[in-house]
Amino acid sequence: MRSQRKPRRRAPESAAGLIVLAVLGVGVVAATALNRLLAGPPAAAASSLAAGLPSGTITGLATFYADAFEGRIMADGHAFEMDDPTITAANAWPLGTRLLIRRAPGSPWDASLTTNERKRYFGATIVVTVRDRGHFTHALDLSRAAFAELGRPDEGVIRLYIEPIGSGAR
Repeated sequence: MRSQRKPRRRAPESAAGLIVLAVLGVGVVAATALNRLLAGPPAAAASSLAAGLPSGTITGLATFYADAFEGRIMADGHAFEMDDPTITAANAWPLGTRLLIRRAPGSPWDASLTTNERKRYFGATIVVTVRDRGHFTHALDLSRAAFAELGRPDEGVIRLYIEPIGSGAR
């Protein structure tokens, strides 16, 4: 008499492996979508936007730093003050470089701005001085006060036009 074979079941480990692969796939798709959003308009649109910008102006992303760094010594030897709107950290420019910055379209939260906020933030231009360095890959890490001149702190990240206008360490 033949013995009947039991149907094979997948081991729980292989089901867990499929779940991990599915989660990773979703993560890759989400990361790609986020990168496209943060990259801004396509090159043709970006070049038409930049047509009216002075030579040497770049477009980059900025965040801000605040409470956790208040009073800490910056790379230039001064204490960090989050309420000083002239402070920025940057890795691409020498310490003491003054930068003229203004908000550029294409920030992740632009659609959440009211009409009055749009007028205020897109109409503002400020000058900051590179006084610190940091472990980040975006263009600038502004003091909270500098960020607040160009966007709501709850936005977290904004897109800027950045123009070096000289040096003048304090």
